Formats: sequence, C-alpha cells, structure tokens
Amino acid sequence: MKIIILGAKGQLGREFEEYLKEKAEIHSFSHSELDVLNQELVIKKFQEIKPDVVINCSAYTKVDKAEEDKEECIRVNAEGAKNVSYASYKVGAKVIYFSTDYVFDGEKGSSYTELDSPNPLSTYGRSKLLGEIYTKDHNPNFLILRISWLYGIYGRNFVKTIINKAKKEKELRIVNDQIGSPTYTLDVVKQTWKLIQMDKVGLYHSANQGETTWYEFTKRIIEKLNLNVKIYPIKTEEYPVLAQRPKYSALDNYLLKLGGINMMGDWESALSEFLTSYSSLLIKGGTENE
Repeated sequence: MKIIILGAKGQLGREFEEYLKEKAEIHSFSHSELDVLNQELVIKKFQEIKPDVVINCSAYTKVDKAEEDKEECIRVNAEGAKNVSYASYKVGAKVIYFSTDYVFDGEKGSSYTELDSPNPLSTYGRSKLLGEIYTKDHNPNFLILRISWLYGIYGRNFVKTIINKAKKEKELRIVNDQIGSPTYTLDVVKQTWKLIQMDKVGLYHSANQGETTWYEFTKRIIEKLNLNVKIYPIKTEEYPVLAQRPKYSALDNYLLKLGGINMMGDWESALSEFLTSYSSLLIKGGTENE
C-alpha cells in the first residue's frame, strides 16, 4: 500500500510516519515541502506518486491566534482540505481528514456522538467543520476522524507543557469547568490504520474514552509522575483567552463501538502509556519538543 502523509512534521503526522514506516510505502511531506494551498502542485505530486491513501495531518492548530488570523486558519483547514481531497479523488485515493471536538458548542451537557449537530464557537472550530464538508464533498472515498485534546511524543501539547511548568513553578492554576476527552496520538494512529485496512468510509469520533476537566487531567499527570507542585482549580473566566471553548465537548465513539471496531481505550490508561514512553525517551536523551 502506498500512503502519502501531509503535515508530517506535526505531532500526529510524525506519529503516523513512525508507526507506518514498516507497514506501507510512505511518502511524507511537511508544510514547507508540499503546501496544501498550492492545488496545482498537490495534484502534480499526487499524480507522480499515485497513492492508495492520503492522510491529511496538515492543519492550523493555534486556536487563539486563529481569532486574529481568521483568513489563514480557514485557508489551511478548509481550502487546504478541499485541495487535498480533490487531488486524492483525481488519483483514486482515499482521503483522511482529522477534525475536532471544537466543532460542537458544548451545550448538550453530555458526550457528543456523530449523530449530534455541530455548532462551533471559534474560528478554529468553524474552519475544521468547513474542512469536513469540503473533504467529503470532493471525494466520496473519505474518512473523517474527530479527535480531541490531543497529545503525544512529538511536538508541543498540553501534557508536555504541564510537565515543563511543574518542574519550574511551585503552583499551577488550571481550568476546571471545561470537560473533554484527552486523546493519545498513538491510539489515534492505530485506530486509523485499522479503518484503512477495513477500507471504511465516513465520519467517526476517535477519542480516548471517558471524560475529565483540564484540572483533573493535570492532577493525574502530576500524580503519575510524582511531581512536587500544587494545583488549584480555576474557572474559565479567570484564564482569559481569545477563542471561546465549548464547556463540554467529550466525544463518544458511537459509530466505532456500534461497528465493533473501537480500539480507543480509556484516557487514564492512555495517559499512563504515554508517560511511560515519554519518560523513557527523556532518559535516553530525547528532547522535550521532539
């Protein structure tokens, strides 16, 4: 199987590259190597490689900066997705796009399934929803996976930030009134690979199961690593940011479970697995932003 990975320098793209390098013929491109906004170049490259699957991890992910840079966010997450989907269609390839829990407004009061209607509150959320629409409109052989609160070995993320802060600061104040599903990149990659092998199409939620707040998530990180830092819960209003976040955006992998193909375990077990791997990496001399 021949697979193209776009956004290969990001935390999810690099996870895919590492996991799939011995399972398929991989062609990886960072944003600088293949700009998804250059439709002509994307089509040309796809026609040269003739992939079976295109994994689109190219994304604008700076949620707050997107409020000041709306046009660029929408161009990358929506127009870029359209270009990738169309180019995939032209060469007969499946296209895979990753969306977010931020397509929901958080007003439901319980976890969201694929049957719930999106209503994004932020530019980032709107751009990803538009990316979903463009992806499925330009290639019937599409796979869209909504993921949430993502962290992993590669790149910057919440878990690494907390670990770094805990080593330097005596106290941390963490938001305790936003609820979601922390999700490990490696679990997303394994679930996606299973769906590729089964030739599945459609929209799925793919998050580690269960739900928590940023505060409780932080507590688990600190406890598991036995770090000496005090953590205090605060309200969203006490930590002002540009983009509005949904108060309750936990994802339920309803369709994966319905089909008996859900591989996403609970978030606490996933966190433990990640922390074990990450600690081993640091001991071996890996960098914290690797």
